[in-house]
Formats: sequence, structure tokens, C-alpha cells
Amino acid sequence: MSESYFMGLDGFVWFTGVVENRQDPAKLGRVQVRCLGFHSEKLTDIPTEDLPWAHVMHPVTDPAMQGLGNTPSFLVEGTWVIGFFRDAVEKQQPIIMGTLPGYPSATPDTTKGFNDPTGKYPTDSVEHSFHSLDESDVSKLARGVDAEGHRALIERRGNRSETPTIQTAIKPDLKVVNDKSKTETASSFSEPHPRGVETTDETNTGVYPFNHVHESESGHILEIDDTPNGERLLRQHKNGTYEEITNTTRTVRVGGDIEDQRADDYLIVTGDSNVYIMGNANVVTDGTLRHRVKGDYVLEVGGDFTRKIDGNEKVKIGAKQVDDGETKKGGGNLEEVIRGNHTFSIEGGISGAIGTREDSPNKDSIVTVAGNDVRQVGASFTLSVTGQSLIKSVEESSLVSDKRLTAFSAANIDLISGTVTNLKAGTNMNIKSEAVGTLLFSGNSSTVTAKNGGGTAIELTGHVHGQPDTGVDATVQGNTLAPVA
Repeated sequence: MSESYFMGLDGFVWFTGVVENRQDPAKLGRVQVRCLGFHSEKLTDIPTEDLPWAHVMHPVTDPAMQGLGNTPSFLVEGTWVIGFFRDAVEKQQPIIMGTLPGYPSATPDTTKGFNDPTGKYPTDSVEHSFHSLDESDVSKLARGVDAEGHRALIERRGNRSETPTIQTAIKPDLKVVNDKSKTETASSFSEPHPRGVETTDETNTGVYPFNHVHESESGHILEIDDTPNGERLLRQHKNGTYEEITNTTRTVRVGGDIEDQRADDYLIVTGDSNVYIMGNANVVTDGTLRHRVKGDYVLEVGGDFTRKIDGNEKVKIGAKQVDDGETKKGGGNLEEVIRGNHTFSIEGGISGAIGTREDSPNKDSIVTVAGNDVRQVGASFTLSVTGQSLIKSVEESSLVSDKRLTAFSAANIDLISGTVTNLKAGTNMNIKSEAVGTLLFSGNSSTVTAKNGGGTAIELTGHVHGQPDTGVDATVQGNTLAPVA
């Protein structure tokens, strides 16, 4: 056949060979391949650096153009490949069509061709997977029960066993204020088993050839498992962070349990975020949980709202103040509507203040009680008022003391009754003025009656005490027309 030097017209020359270098200076994903039967294994005959650069054929699902698709190709030194030469005569333009897995039995001999010159592949133990010699090149994770020997799955199962059962929040017992309150039994949850099963068997999940696995050199893993009734998706980082979706669960774990596997989780949404949970939800944190809402915070609870706080609770309303250059002004309101009862028990004391802000437009305290207001004070009760004080009742009012009751005023005390005023003592009654005193009864029939030592009633309004005759007019003397005590 004459030579046309046109690809395809000079025949189809194919080869098998070994990748010896992938550090493509053009960064096209090319590799240098030593072709069996065309190149010698002697490095002195043709060194690795003199081998032709082979383009790698991508599938039709991979455009391999302008960054699109999966690039660069994933071939490592030591990989067995199959391909053909575009230039059938000179054989300097190889094209790799695919790779050839097998059962590697020895580590590379770096003194010969058809080996990995770096001495890395194949190895007697891949660090991230425990893959060794004399076993299939197919990932352990794709070979059924062999997956349980893969380091990533071993560590996932170990991390789960080291994570304690997580107790959820429980309601407080409020029997002190509600006799119907009950002690709640704590519930808990655990991280689901990796792969959704306690261990892989020949039928439940990861069954060959249904599980399609991608492993990177450092240990990142993707699994698309089509095992009947054991279908899964897994995406895992080499540090232990993974997301796994089974037929019944979705598990996300950020980081592993050992120190160098700890990792943080960030979620940033530039638009809106909506979450709808059709069942129950539990959030448990071993550390501090902070919520900062720059706008409004609206919480709607269709059932009961329960809080249990082991430490202190601190609330500040109107915390954001406006500085006008001289003083800080601002504040916020607390508005509550309770359509039932409000019951509380405070085992310590209460201390508070109302109207302490100087620029507050309202410093009053107004409480309306439609029924009875009953308070029991175990010790003293003090009410201090700097302005006027008024106690008003449309019916009867009583001030009762088992011991002494004292009314004191630095100025006047007025006892005013619209009808009758009664002052009664069980034993003695003393009325004393440190200065001049007046008892004034304006009615025409007013009577002041006292009993003397013999029990005889004396009408003080008509009784006259004898006074010594001084010769002065009786009115001036002031002795006979007015009662003298």
C-alpha cells in the first residue's frame, strides 16, 4: 500500500503501552507512553524524556474544550493503556483510547522501561485505601465485601462508633406551678451507619459490578451505586467529610473525629433560603449557638413553646441606640398578649426599675386587675412615693395588723368619710396633740360622751368643770362654758 501520509489511509496501527510521564509542558493532559513492541524497555535505548507525547481520547460526554468537561485526563505513571498512531508510518503521534486494569504483582523497577520512573505505582499499599499488590485494580469500594477493607470506609465506621449517642432537648418539669406537668424522657439520635448498613455483604450494597467508584490520588471518593435496593450516592473528601444519600437517609458529616480531620462548615446564600421539614427537627451543639438577624425575626409556633435554660437568661430590648452627637437616644417596646393564665415561681428575689431613661416619654406603671389582687409578704412591706399617693375602693377597704398599725405624716393626716367615721379600740384609745388641738363637730346634735372612773357617762358638750374665782370675766377665764379635760 502506498503511503499517503493521511490519517486513516495508511492503515490502523494500534499499541499497548505504559505511561511513564504525565507532566505535559503544554498542559493538554498528554502523557509520554512506552509502546510495547515499538519501544525497548532499555532506558539507554530510548529514555523516558524521548518518548512521544500521546494525546488522550475523551468520551463523547466530555468536550475537552475551553475548560469544559473533565480535564485533564487522569492517567498516572505506571498505567497500562491501549491506543493507536495517527501517523501509522512514523509512529510519533500516539492517541490513547483507554486504560487496561489488571492484577499488579510487583512494585516498579525504575531501572527499566514499562515502569513508573518515580517508583510510586503500583505500590504494596495505597495509603488512603489500603489497596495492595496481587488484587484487582478495581477499587475495593466497588468489589462488594472487599469494601470493608478500604481505609475510608473503616474510618467512617470508626468515626460513627466514636460519636456518642446524641441526646435531644427535653422540656422542663414545671410541677411547682403546674400540677399537670410531667417529667419528659430524653430522646436521642445517632449518625446512620455508613452505606446504610452495619456491614457490607454480597447483596445489600456496593455489589460488583453495580457500584461505580472514582478515587483520586489523595483519597477523594465518588460513588454511584446502582445495587438493586441498595442504591447510594457518596461524595467524600480525604479528611473524612462526606455526604451520603441512601434510599432512606441523607447523611452529611463535616470532618472526622481525629484532630487533623476536624473541619468547619460554611453556608452562604446570596438570595433567599427556604427550608421545609415535614417531620421533626433536632439541633444539638456542644458549644455556643448564636443567631444574628439584621432584619425582623418572626417566630410562629403552632403548639407549645418551651424553654429550659441551665444558666442565666439575659434580654435587652432596644439595644440599638442612636447617637445624635450629644446623647444616645433610642429604645424598644415589649408587647405581650396572654389569653390564658400567667403562672411563675421565683426562688430568689426580684429587682427592677421603671422609667430610668431620661428622655423616655412615658415613665408610668399602670396595671389593671379585673378580679382580686392578693399578695402575701413574708417579712416587711415598704411603699415609698415621692409624689401623691391614692388608694381608692368603691366598696369597703380594710387595713389590718395583728400588732401595731401606725400612720405617720410629716405634715397633715386627713381622715375623711362621706358618712360615718368610726374609731374603736379594744382597750385604751389615746389621742394626743403636742400643740393646741381642736375637736370640731358642726352638727347641732353633736355629742361627745366619756365615762368616769365610776362608770358614769359624762356628756362632754354640756359638762362644766369648776375653776377658781379670779374675779375675771368667765369668758376670759374660759372655765365654765367649755368642757375641760
